[in-house]
Amino acid sequence: MKFVLQVMCPDQSGLIAAFTHGIAQTGANILDLTQHTSKDINTFFLRALVECGSDAVPRINEHFSKLESEKSMEWKLQDAEHKTRMALFGSTTDHCFYELLLSHRDGALPCEWSCIISNHTVLEPLARSFNLPFFLVPSDIPKPEQEKKFNEILRASNTEGIVLARYMQILSKEFTEAWKHKIINIHHGFLPAFKGAKPYHQAWAKGVKIIGATAHFATADLDQGPIIWQSVQQVVDTGSIEQFIQMGKEVEKRTLLYALKLWLEHRVFLYEGRTFVL
Repeated sequence: MKFVLQVMCPDQSGLIAAFTHGIAQTGANILDLTQHTSKDINTFFLRALVECGSDAVPRINEHFSKLESEKSMEWKLQDAEHKTRMALFGSTTDHCFYELLLSHRDGALPCEWSCIISNHTVLEPLARSFNLPFFLVPSDIPKPEQEKKFNEILRASNTEGIVLARYMQILSKEFTEAWKHKIINIHHGFLPAFKGAKPYHQAWAKGVKIIGATAHFATADLDQGPIIWQSVQQVVDTGSIEQFIQMGKEVEKRTLLYALKLWLEHRVFLYEGRTFVL
């Protein structure tokens, strides 16, 4: 069995020795270990991939439970072999959908898809082609009713996380709080942040020299959630608007894919709205 240990605590001497010695005493083996100390906030982060028998798990939990108050520590021990059940939310564009679905089919994402939810029927044939349940929840119904339907579908499908693959609707504070740090969104950042309709057209008209995308956790504040990953792409002035938009799609889909992979592998740490990736 393999587990991922995540630790976050105030920086202090002897942390790595205390953690690794305790794991070794249980008979577990550390396959990979990454640690980082952020001096500006005096905080220590550690991610370890641990291999052990099932009998060692209670002893690991006991060891870190004892250290919890002593080190003022937050920690999690998570099954690295568990396939997280993810729901895909979308509207009409499909480039991010195809990237995620094909990457999953190729074994690049440690998850299972629970369903596809959309406010349009455009993505229904795509759901059928990948043998995934499709649910239409129109956006012209009141938001409380809309999100009630979301939660009913997500509970019934045993969903554990959500990917907004260019889902063009705002989610409420109640919904995002209920799924806090479990909703991953993609935003066409680094344009810079042109708002409203046709952001790539706006950016092209301004002659920007780089475009990019930001994958982040969704919150009630539109596109303001903690950042997981960002990518940029250099553009040239001789390109057409069609080429510009296509480049934007490419950077969006690779950024969302990588951010989801980081989250599924328990590499994302959160400290007061700021993320650290190990």
